[in-house]
Amino acid sequence: MTLKMHRDLFSRLESGRSGEITMEDTFSFECDARCMGRCCNTIKIMLDPWDVEAMARHLGMGGKEFLGQFCELEEDPHTGWPYVKLYEAERGPCAFLMEEGRCTVYPVRSRNCRTYPVGRAVRFIPEGGKEEKFFMAEKQAFCFGHSGAKAWTLRQWLDDADSLEYYERSDLYFELINHVTDVLQCRRWMNSRTAKMIMPFLYGPEVLRTKMGISEEAVDHQEFYRRRLRAVKVLLTEMAAGFGFGPAVKDSEGEDVEDVSVMEKVKDILLKG
Repeated sequence: MTLKMHRDLFSRLESGRSGEITMEDTFSFECDARCMGRCCNTIKIMLDPWDVEAMARHLGMGGKEFLGQFCELEEDPHTGWPYVKLYEAERGPCAFLMEEGRCTVYPVRSRNCRTYPVGRAVRFIPEGGKEEKFFMAEKQAFCFGHSGAKAWTLRQWLDDADSLEYYERSDLYFELINHVTDVLQCRRWMNSRTAKMIMPFLYGPEVLRTKMGISEEAVDHQEFYRRRLRAVKVLLTEMAAGFGFGPAVKDSEGEDVEDVSVMEKVKDILLKG
């Protein structure tokens, strides 16, 4: 889901045009053997950096290889930000769908697959923090799950799917996009070359680990994910300043400017946090 999609959904929920559900609201849903795998066909599945990293590790490959084999890159027409989606799922059966309708990456399935039929929209507050709203996704004709007898509260459903940790990491990513969009005004200067430059930070942790000599024992996956996103924020903040946008413009006008290159700052974040 792109940042614009998040914002549009949040606005619809806030205005009452779409129905919001709360943590203690109940609904009935139970996956049915009759439709196993039907929801994995001809569907646009967007992946966050953590989705890609988790799936790639599960399959024993790096993020760069995973992107090349299973994904397609598209740039947001409004901002130029690079988004990733599963290639085959949009054109037919998902690449991870087995013949019997089960998923080869089920333990590390993407956030969107993990929480269906529940959807979530988030809005970040300029002063800090965020607001979130949940809703039920539109019922699909092929899905028998909605006629299941098992009842859940929203809280139970999210806990059962182990979705909260995925939301946390997804929010770190979308908070970055929100900052780059609103504060750094990336639509005014971001291009394909810039998008390509940040791809290893977002989707190729193994590339950065090898280049920087950072082992998984020294820095675990979750911490390195946070460091990579912070590094992207610093890198793009400096780039935006070169075009006259963002807080670094004012900093550069001061008398005491720290004489440290942006790449040195990025390396320091990756190495030390």
